[in-house]
Amino acid sequence: MFELDKNHAAFIESGVSIIAASRDPQNRPLQGRSPGCRVAPNRKAITMFLSRQKYPLLIDAIRRSGVLAVSFSEPSSNRSLQLKSRAAELVDLCEGDTESVVTHLDLFAADLERIGHLGMLGRTALACGLGELVAVRFAPHEGFTQTPGPVAGNRIGA
Repeated sequence: MFELDKNHAAFIESGVSIIAASRDPQNRPLQGRSPGCRVAPNRKAITMFLSRQKYPLLIDAIRRSGVLAVSFSEPSSNRSLQLKSRAAELVDLCEGDTESVVTHLDLFAADLERIGHLGMLGRTALACGLGELVAVRFAPHEGFTQTPGPVAGNRIGA
């Protein structure tokens, strides 16, 4: 099983852009943007959040297949990583999850402002009612560096 190191865990909880993808039963790709995530204390699992209203097909695909690829990217630096899982599952929200989303959106907006964009741009793109959040927990089985440059695409820990 793949385990995140402390730096990767801190990075993905730091207000980065989060894009999740899966596939439907016909193998067609589906994707959506997540307004936040949290890493388990042992760093073996990640729970990310999706809007039930915006991404019903993506959520259904994850529920059916468990297949998930998630990219985490910091707009101000383009630092990026991708994690993949074959066993993602829908789980109940935990106490503090909605606060995690609010914090994540604040950090994401601040990063956009560092590079001259309006923070409201990120907030608008990720806007959803906190009551429509769905939690998706996954244990990554592999990870890849996706930061542009000579090591893009390299497996983490290889």
